[in-house]
Amino acid sequence: MNSWSTLQLGLRIVKNGRRTYRTMTSRRVGAVQKWTSFSNESARNLSTQEQNVVKSPYPDISVPDITLVDFVWDMVDKFPDSTALVCSLTGRKYTYAESRAIARRFAVSLRKAGFKHGDVIAVVLPNIPEYLHVLFGAIEAGMVVTTVNPGFTSDEILKQLRDSGATGIVTISEVYPNVSKAVSTLEAERKRRIPVIITPGLEDKTIPQGTINFQEMTHKGIDTSNLAADDRLSADNVVVLPYSSGTTGFPKGVKLSHRHLVTNCLQVLSEPKLNSPVRASHGCQEVLPALLPFYHIYGLLSLAIGSLYYGQKIITIPKFEPVHFLSSIAKNKATTLYLVPPLIHFIASHPDVKSSYFESVTLINNGAASVGLNDVERLLKKAPHVSFSQGYGLTESSPVACILEKGSTKYTSSGKPIPNTEMKIINMDTNMNLGPGEAGEVCIRGPQVMMGYHNNPQATAETIDSSGWLHTGDMGYYDEESNFYIVDRYKELIKVKGSQVAPAELEDILRSHPGIADAAVIGVSDQRSGEVPKAFIVTKQEELTEDDVKKFVAEKVSQHKHLKGGVEFIAAIPKNPTGKILRRKLKEMYSK
Repeated sequence: MNSWSTLQLGLRIVKNGRRTYRTMTSRRVGAVQKWTSFSNESARNLSTQEQNVVKSPYPDISVPDITLVDFVWDMVDKFPDSTALVCSLTGRKYTYAESRAIARRFAVSLRKAGFKHGDVIAVVLPNIPEYLHVLFGAIEAGMVVTTVNPGFTSDEILKQLRDSGATGIVTISEVYPNVSKAVSTLEAERKRRIPVIITPGLEDKTIPQGTINFQEMTHKGIDTSNLAADDRLSADNVVVLPYSSGTTGFPKGVKLSHRHLVTNCLQVLSEPKLNSPVRASHGCQEVLPALLPFYHIYGLLSLAIGSLYYGQKIITIPKFEPVHFLSSIAKNKATTLYLVPPLIHFIASHPDVKSSYFESVTLINNGAASVGLNDVERLLKKAPHVSFSQGYGLTESSPVACILEKGSTKYTSSGKPIPNTEMKIINMDTNMNLGPGEAGEVCIRGPQVMMGYHNNPQATAETIDSSGWLHTGDMGYYDEESNFYIVDRYKELIKVKGSQVAPAELEDILRSHPGIADAAVIGVSDQRSGEVPKAFIVTKQEELTEDDVKKFVAEKVSQHKHLKGGVEFIAAIPKNPTGKILRRKLKEMYSK
């Protein structure tokens, strides 16, 4: 077995963003319902206005009316000299005071460069300390940050730059070749220059010609004393624009405000019954290895926003390499790990992963997808002193909706709704709410639910109904104690190692091949990746081979989107009368 050298994290969830659609036309049939207060008397905390709605069992929280910048730097004055960020590869490190100062200097330089309030800046970076300097500097300058997977191809980067309307880009020299191709195309379309800023990377490399040096934009001589707060900046402004495929279709920008992210962070961290790290105090600072990518909402909230707010030391890990990952945990005496199922499987199953690596670890959190009970049990055999937790959510819910309680051994559950949150299960055919133990679509309502999709009111209305319920497309149920279980997905997305792959995106590429008449893509089970894409092809020419199709797709998309589930040639794609692909039929064909 060579999983030691070949396991890939690849957590590349495509994301989204939008502005201020909040009360939308419902895609469902049913009366508009008011969001009312609920009783805490019943075990399930059901709404008195709507049957079988599960209200959070925890007290509601109050959310301060502040921006994300003010929120995350709360610890600067208390612990200015505490280490905030360390690069596990290069050793670059910054204190809280240094990080705050660099971010402010970057904000000043962005304004001087002509960037305006509401402009979108694309951050195409791996996990390095400077990611957070860029993120919070741009936010303080009044900009919106769209987070882009640095592993994307130039075509994928171009699509997100176009859709988000990005007017500037931040990247590293190692990623610049793909960024440059995308920017050249976009500049030709817009007939104007798009600035590209280069931060320190993973190696000492020359700054590409024609780009802007991040270090020159953040040198100590820059005066920040006149960095007045933008009076247009409010907690309800869009602040980040991650991309997600939502329940179906192409990646869409998810519009999340300062308030969304501050709220979700406090919902998770403020309830003592939930597993969360300890806030910094004199003589106590938690250490978090940041392997989950910051461009993904899970990594962004847990490892960037929440960790800075809690005054923790963040060890940035740009890519997954088994020896380096494990040594980073042991060397830095990590206390909390945020993981995804492939990483848990790796830790649990690989014989070279010893208990000694986790002596300092007290908490392991799983997210992005459900983990198998067998892997959890094997993990806890290697680290029996560790508390295990997992949660459920999606980019559109900022992302967390429910979390497993501290001490719970219901390891297949994602736990109960977090404070200020309601959840329910509905029958997708009748739109009726279902009771405990009945499987249906998971719906979420709470202050963390997104504003909507960027420039896509139709997709927004199809996802958030007129009562404020976010329809997730995931199938699950809840038990008598209000613990939710995610068992399957109604949605068509394929999850490869926790990363979303939209079938529609691959189908569009396949149909562009001159030898392909029609195509459909489904996810098929894979022991290592969870799922992988499989294509069904109707050909125009008989000589087309499986390898031809695989190579055609591989040249256009990231590795996690490759057709590793294979290619099958069929006479016709099964569709309903309106032309919608019947993926269940394809899955039945595959399973026979």
